[in-house]
Amino acid sequence: MGSIIGIVRSMIEGVVTPFDWLGPFWGLTLLSFLSGIGMLWVVGKTTPQKLVEHSRNKMDSAVYEIRLFLDSPKWVARSIGRLLAHSVLYIAFMLPAFVILAVPLGMMFLSLEVRHGLEPVALHQPFVVSIDLADGVDGHSLAVKIPASLELSAPPMYVASQHSAYLRLIANEPGTQVLTIDVDGTSANKQIVTDAGATKMAPDRASGLGLLMSFGAESGLSGPIKGIHVPHESKTASYLGIEMPWWLWWLIVMMVAAFGFRKRLGVAL
Repeated sequence: MGSIIGIVRSMIEGVVTPFDWLGPFWGLTLLSFLSGIGMLWVVGKTTPQKLVEHSRNKMDSAVYEIRLFLDSPKWVARSIGRLLAHSVLYIAFMLPAFVILAVPLGMMFLSLEVRHGLEPVALHQPFVVSIDLADGVDGHSLAVKIPASLELSAPPMYVASQHSAYLRLIANEPGTQVLTIDVDGTSANKQIVTDAGATKMAPDRASGLGLLMSFGAESGLSGPIKGIHVPHESKTASYLGIEMPWWLWWLIVMMVAAFGFRKRLGVAL
């Protein structure tokens, strides 16, 4: 299962990576626009379009009826009932598209978050790297190889009840450093990104099903180390002069593209 998830994650990463050449704003904007067109195409191919349009028209008419008959509580109640009934039908008709789009859009979110939503690890400030270990693994055997640009500011700590180990480090130089962790004779590397100009951050490295929800493009782990996590602060950016999280701009552009091209592509939303 982990290998399949890794392949899917690599495919999504391959789709996202070319847009890095355009820079953060234009790369995200173009990818969002194309995502909206792709989302629209999926909706058109996976939903009963005539029923979707019928439900939407019934919802619109119910809203107009509520406005027209505000002085008649009985008609308002009937109109609200029809509005709710057709809203449920509309969601049911659109559900196949939602299900199909959930996985690729969710994984695209993971790839975009490390590019647009995270700050690098701060220089000269302590941060804690957490290491998840498999059941039955003795964390006391953990050994760490630290590059010269990183400093171990406290002895490694192993918490047996959590099957986890912790490293408190300080980064002294900008760049991408590689931390090497050894447990029971098995080694794993983890990137530590401290460069503000880096294209993407590397918060997580995971294994198995953990790859499905991990942030970062590093390959999957195997053996006694199940996950390595590096803390990163969230950030916002300016889009058309407005400060907002990147994902909000992603959604706005996708929706604009989808609604702007729905008639041209003949898709009911």
